[in-house]
Amino acid sequence: MKLTRFLAIVIYIGYLVNVGLFLLLIPWSRAWGMLLTQFPPAASVVLDSPSFRGMLSAFGLLHLLMVVWELFNPTLLTPGNESHSASQDSNPS
Repeated sequence: MKLTRFLAIVIYIGYLVNVGLFLLLIPWSRAWGMLLTQFPPAASVVLDSPSFRGMLSAFGLLHLLMVVWELFNPTLLTPGNESHSASQDSNPS
């Protein structure tokens, strides 16, 4: 059980870091311009706008902030962290 939890944490943190860095950096690189040549011109105009690229970068930053949050508040590392609502605890069934 501990090994499974550890692997889940490693995969989750790895996903967050990789996707976060990708989304933070790729919209501002030369590769983004090459990628946009594969889209129709109307879509390329929208995808190349600074606001759309900023939105992608903000989403990548959110992924990286989730890594930092998980490092300081390890919710995945504590085994008995199942949350129950008050209504579930008050219903005797």
